[in-house]
Amino acid sequence: MPKRILVVDDEPVVIKVLTPHLVAHGYVVLSAANGTELMAKLPTFRPDIILLDVMLPGMDGVQIAEQLGRFPATAAIPIVFMSALISPYDPQDSPSNPRHHYLGKPFEPETLLKLLRRIGV
Repeated sequence: MPKRILVVDDEPVVIKVLTPHLVAHGYVVLSAANGTELMAKLPTFRPDIILLDVMLPGMDGVQIAEQLGRFPATAAIPIVFMSALISPYDPQDSPSNPRHHYLGKPFEPETLLKLLRRIGV
């Protein structure tokens, strides 16, 4: 069965670039522009992984991840934070969770695919 990815980014160009690339590699992709849309889609779309922009309107990506971590149904979903502002090498700025991964923007779609393979998605 194809793996399911939820891409959450308020920049339409990011979704426009990532979605066809991921679909071409066998993933089922759904997108959301913010945390409210993400939460609305979770009951019917159970992703295997969430690609989550850090800088979002309303709740930011870190707040969204914290909220997802509070519920058993969503706590185990791996998250890839996408941001130019957060670094995997700075633990003070990064939420600590072994299911969380980081990808600095801008990035090549192939870099994302390598990360997804390494994670096992």
